[in-house]
Amino acid sequence: MSPRLFSIAAALVCGAAVLHAADPAPAKPADPAPAPDKAADPVEPYVLKKRSEFAATADADARAPFWPIGWKKRKPGVVQATQAVPVAAPVVLDEKSFKVTSILLGSGTTPSLAVINGRAYSEGEFLRMPKGTATPARIRVQRINDGSVILQNANQTMVASLVRSELQNKRSEELLLDPDR
Repeated sequence: MSPRLFSIAAALVCGAAVLHAADPAPAKPADPAPAPDKAADPVEPYVLKKRSEFAATADADARAPFWPIGWKKRKPGVVQATQAVPVAAPVVLDEKSFKVTSILLGSGTTPSLAVINGRAYSEGEFLRMPKGTATPARIRVQRINDGSVILQNANQTMVASLVRSELQNKRSEELLLDPDR
């Protein structure tokens, strides 16, 4: 619903409320008594069969009623054992591992984009590494420049240059020479 249509509908509802408050509808005359042949059966009042209740226990291990199921209160002074995070070997970045095939420079609010290893990334995004990689690396696109991309992993920085296949295919000098000369 568009904001303009929403504001029009709100104005109509407010106007209708003002009209009804200023000029209430006339009261309807009382309905005549039902015919004696159509006697209505009286409806019995509702009776509550079981009332819900909450009984707080003084047990120290009891779960608080508003906590998610499975959460338990920590005992004071007890340190929880955490899983040791394996320390990964430092990853050495080399330019051969990253193939930059296209760069799109943004301006203003449009972000710059770079195609690295067949995927598009903008500044600040992390590169997806192949699943078979033994050491997980968090490689981030730090900056996208004209003709190069600066990649960062922890405290290591690397510049990956744009690869243009048409510039790498060098023609032989025989094709460049004019045969008519």
